[in-house]
Amino acid sequence: MNARSLRRPGAPAPVRSVLFAALFLVAVHLGRLSVVDGAGPAVVWPAAGVAAAWFSVQRATSTRWSDRWLDVLLISAVTVAVNAATGAGAVLVVGFVVANLLQAELFAALRRRWFTPSVALLGTRQLAVLLAATTAACAVGTVVGTVVVALDGSPPDWTSVAIWFTRNWAGILLVTPVLLRLVLRVPVRWPVGTAATAELTAALAVSVLAYVGVFWAVDGLPLAFLPLAATIWLALRFDTTIVVVAGLVVATTTVLGTLAGHGPFAAVPDDLTRILVVQVHVGFLAALGLALAVGRDERASLVARLSAASAEAQAARAEAEHRERFAEAVLAGVGTGIVVSDPQGRLVTFNDTARAWHGLDADADLDPVQHAGTYHLFAADGSTPLTHAEIPLVRTLHEGRVSAAEMVIARPGRPPVPVVCSGRTVVGADGEVLGAVVAMHDLTDTRAREADLAAANARLAAHVAQVERLAAASRAVLTAEDPRRAVVAAAVEIAGAEAAYLLQPDGQGRLVSTSTTGLPEDLVLSLDLDGPTTLVVGSYLDGEALFVPDVATHPRADPRLIEVCGTVSGAWQPVVDAGGQVVGVLGIIWREPVAVLEPTTAAVLQGLAAEAAHAFARADLLARLARDAQHDALTGLVNRRRWDALARREIRRAGRHRTPLTFALLDLDHFKHFNDTRGHLAGDELLRGFSLAAGAQLRELDTLSRWGGEEFALLLPGCTAADAVDVVDRIRAVVPEGQTCTAGICEWLPGTEAAEVMAAADRALYRGKEVRDTTVVGSVLDVPAPAAGVPER
Repeated sequence: MNARSLRRPGAPAPVRSVLFAALFLVAVHLGRLSVVDGAGPAVVWPAAGVAAAWFSVQRATSTRWSDRWLDVLLISAVTVAVNAATGAGAVLVVGFVVANLLQAELFAALRRRWFTPSVALLGTRQLAVLLAATTAACAVGTVVGTVVVALDGSPPDWTSVAIWFTRNWAGILLVTPVLLRLVLRVPVRWPVGTAATAELTAALAVSVLAYVGVFWAVDGLPLAFLPLAATIWLALRFDTTIVVVAGLVVATTTVLGTLAGHGPFAAVPDDLTRILVVQVHVGFLAALGLALAVGRDERASLVARLSAASAEAQAARAEAEHRERFAEAVLAGVGTGIVVSDPQGRLVTFNDTARAWHGLDADADLDPVQHAGTYHLFAADGSTPLTHAEIPLVRTLHEGRVSAAEMVIARPGRPPVPVVCSGRTVVGADGEVLGAVVAMHDLTDTRAREADLAAANARLAAHVAQVERLAAASRAVLTAEDPRRAVVAAAVEIAGAEAAYLLQPDGQGRLVSTSTTGLPEDLVLSLDLDGPTTLVVGSYLDGEALFVPDVATHPRADPRLIEVCGTVSGAWQPVVDAGGQVVGVLGIIWREPVAVLEPTTAAVLQGLAAEAAHAFARADLLARLARDAQHDALTGLVNRRRWDALARREIRRAGRHRTPLTFALLDLDHFKHFNDTRGHLAGDELLRGFSLAAGAQLRELDTLSRWGGEEFALLLPGCTAADAVDVVDRIRAVVPEGQTCTAGICEWLPGTEAAEVMAAADRALYRGKEVRDTTVVGSVLDVPAPAAGVPER
């Protein structure tokens, strides 16, 4: 049993310290009880064994005194307390503390050093080490104790010194092994089976009866023969733990019997001599029991190792036989051909695979020169016959090693077998070449995989090229000012076609071309969605891509489109937005026959259509955002930002062409009262209705803008102030809901800015509101400051 098989103490170190201290106190008390009347020394001293076990266990977890101060403190406290209670002086108390500490620590240190890595007794050598450690520790303790007693004024005689030594020695041998085995939880090998259990019971019973007979029933026997025989019996037959526990019980019985005046040792007249004899007897029995037990354990361990070695040898032989059979089976069933030859190149062995390839077995006893022709061996090209020197087996014999040598076995009437060969010579222990072995691996599947891989690489390259083209097309579509024109151009390039067109619904039940390429620029394609389900219309309505190699013969072909576009082969790819709505169909035209549309091309066209839908949505969104940024959300009229830009543009144009330009500012009368009495929704409807009605009175080049709230600005290029009065009167006449409006008019003069003109119109508006009733609005002309007003006419 090694150290790894033993368990470490389970309790924490402080808890173990307290428990050992309690046990040490009990052991000291028991030792004091064994003092013989008239003699100072105790018959036994189990405290020595407790202390040795205590410090051995604690030292196993830490060798630093800083971690074991509690152990030193507790053993010192118990020693001081007991000796002080018995009337010992200070010198004796201190000396006994030092003696106990040195004896326990020395034993623990020697045990840790000499017993590594074992903690349990395994043989006579370790028993000798245990005895040596015990002897050394007890010698030091005895010397210190003797010196202390002498310093106290009571020089001990040699018998007392011997008693001190032997009682501690016997205490360690009897108690320490028991405690260590208990604390370290060394497994006990209990008897197995009825016979063994009965034998243990009998041995224990004989031991008990022997000691009872010797020490109580029959006095006067000079030597304890029966107890000695019982100890030997137990030691030779049972576990060491049982032996050491039995030894402790025997020692206790011997001491108790002697103290009671019974047994062979009670007849010794001198107390000190009797104590010494008892201690020697107890120590002898303990050492004898341990010696016999560990000797038996050593023999058992040796026998176990020999049995294990024998079992391992048998297992190794069985494994070797199994490996041999397995190798033969593998050699027979492996897909690799194996060929073995002698040093002269004559074939010795074929495995099943090689035999199937060659057609003849190795025992055909062919001359090596005949191998190439007989076995139909060719070079890697499958057509050039191998020469004798080129055969991989022959090369192996000459070169010592061959690798990656290719050849073809082409038996008539059988598919050729391309193989790659690796071979090496087989050399004996004396360096003599015994032959050669060549392994041949079938390359048929490898060649097929290489062909498949080459085809896959070609397809991948084509796909990568298409993806790159799609990526380039996507970039062009997303960055183009006109994404629809970019889409049809990309479709032609991707498909290798001559023309393409994009048809989208116009909202009136027709598909109308929004962009074309490769077709006349003025050509506009238009298809009725309620008409015949042609190829184009069907693709749009079903949302499915179509490819037709010969369009002219297809029953759903549109003859008019074929004639206009010159279509021979065609493909139609629906353009579907993110919500699944078909927003158009992309037509691709080939004017030369195309038998098949490659899957990669079809996939790229599908991807292009998806990008197109995204690009169209993006472009339409940007257009709506641009329009929303320049128009009033309620009325749809241009907002003030757009008005400012248009006003500056018209001023520049009027200045270049020397044409009149008039600004007007209109305000709905009593709008707040209308809003408060009829509600804000009615007010919004009034604003929208006024915008529509006023816009209907204007030319296309005129601009009406919502200036703010119920105010509207009007820009009239080419109109004088008088002309503007007529326009404003028309607008006043169509104000909805019976409402009225007031207007201020100002004609632009060269050198003035839009803000100045609008300020003059605003002043005119408010003069009009001041001088007239709010329900009847007339045209009020305002004459602004020089270079900014409307001239009088």
